[in-house]
Amino acid sequence: MMIGDGMNIATLTAGRIAIGQKSGASGEEHVTAIDQLPHTGIAKTYSVDYQTPDSAATATAFLTGVKTKQGTLGVRAGATNCDTDAVTSALEHAISQGKSTGIVTTTRVQQATPGAGYAHSLQRSAYTDRLLTMNGRGCKDISMQLYEKRRQIQVILGGGRSHMRPPSVFDEEGLGNRGDRGDNRDLIQMWRNDMERMNGSYVWNKRAFDQVNPLTTDYLLGLFSPLDMEFIINKPRNQRYDEPTLEEMTRKAIQILSKNPNGFFLLVEGGMIDKGHHHGRAKFALEEFHEFDKAVAAVKSMTSEQDTLLIVTADHGHMFTFGGGAVRGNSVYGLAKNNSRPDIALDGRPFTSILYGNGPGYSMYKGQRRYPGPWVANSKFYKAQSAVPLRAETHSAEDVAVYASGPWSHFISGVHEQSYLAHVMFYSACLGPLYTTYPHCATSLNTIQPIPNPGRIKHDEPPTPNASTQDKKR
Repeated sequence: MMIGDGMNIATLTAGRIAIGQKSGASGEEHVTAIDQLPHTGIAKTYSVDYQTPDSAATATAFLTGVKTKQGTLGVRAGATNCDTDAVTSALEHAISQGKSTGIVTTTRVQQATPGAGYAHSLQRSAYTDRLLTMNGRGCKDISMQLYEKRRQIQVILGGGRSHMRPPSVFDEEGLGNRGDRGDNRDLIQMWRNDMERMNGSYVWNKRAFDQVNPLTTDYLLGLFSPLDMEFIINKPRNQRYDEPTLEEMTRKAIQILSKNPNGFFLLVEGGMIDKGHHHGRAKFALEEFHEFDKAVAAVKSMTSEQDTLLIVTADHGHMFTFGGGAVRGNSVYGLAKNNSRPDIALDGRPFTSILYGNGPGYSMYKGQRRYPGPWVANSKFYKAQSAVPLRAETHSAEDVAVYASGPWSHFISGVHEQSYLAHVMFYSACLGPLYTTYPHCATSLNTIQPIPNPGRIKHDEPPTPNASTQDKKR
């Protein structure tokens, strides 16, 4: 399951052209890895209580098959308790059926989209115990829930070191960064104490990441930033602080997870597409889209459509638009209709092909819209103009595109609720008690093998925590 966070149709289109133009072509004719997936459909993104959704409600929908309320993770709508109101995700079903699992993201690993795979929370922002306000309702902070599934999620890659440590622990990068847990627990060190004896490795920069041998590594925790990872356009050049790309993380994850003969479930998120749009910086968002498309290409090259279902979609859209009557080959980031000979709006000023409906790009000077010149086509930090002034640009309420390949991918066709996507995964991979009785499930469920080298757990050690309890009432 691959999620381009905030990847609306305009992002897919402008991103495709931007990739083509980087190679020296006109751009419009370029074909992305996503474009090459054979089946497409549309998903409705609204949540139970909002027309315009957030990532917590949408991720819960496409991972568990249950729509829920804004701001909640892995629980049903109307939930008051994280245990009794929990719903089970595809990742948790995969664990219970002997598959390996992994999470790869460019945001922090506790964020909404990855969090919905393993956590159950009444508040999506409960990254640490300091931020948890729902104590006494069966709720734990999201970082603690991730740690408790340490023996069942073989690969965890992204950002979010600060949420795993107390303030007494300085971050590897220094710069005054400290942990923000209030319980004085260093979950990273606790993970290392338990998992390194089980062929587990913890890494925090690209140099160490590149040295990980997937053949001898059964568990990998890679946290490459105190919070979210850096935009690809701003990646540090210092080798000590350098971060792996989304494609590199995805490749390593598949190499480790594919050792399991029972198969695997991998959730990959290009999360910084969303952050770029929130900042109103289209170039940041579209460069992140390019990185996401590279990761899709990697998955296609490393898996087979004969036995691997691949679904690529967005959790929601953004107030991002692209058009303005631009001529063929005009710079995606330039003025419309031609960057060197732009059209003039009714206020006597040119305008760009990319605009936002709202956000920080709203700019007036002496009662007039600011004058964008041809230089904007080459500006990395330019904030595209917006119609409504907001500190941060918002999500949109529009439907999103869904692309798929592999077994039963033909079910991705037409217009569906976003929660439908989880049921396609459940049916295809025979995940969960409701989807194990179909004829195509008989062979796979009768040949489950033990996970290779599960850490050589000694008999006198405490049992592995059960991450997938019985399927809760939905």
